[in-house]
Amino acid sequence: MIGGGTNITPAALIEWAEAQKRQKFTWLEDHGPRSKRPRAAGEAENKLRDIAMLDAAIALARAAS
Repeated sequence: MIGGGTNITPAALIEWAEAQKRQKFTWLEDHGPRSKRPRAAGEAENKLRDIAMLDAAIALARAAS
């Protein structure tokens, strides 16, 4: 249980992680190195690391379900 008694199911974790990945990819499209409004390289690297971590969380959640 997390917070106010909410159960986090593997399916809920996967849904959340997929949504987070979509947000990261959108940010990369808007502000990544090849965009018209690029940000610092470190920011893009952090987003790519976040995506890798989310992929790992999805894999773990799928294995648990």
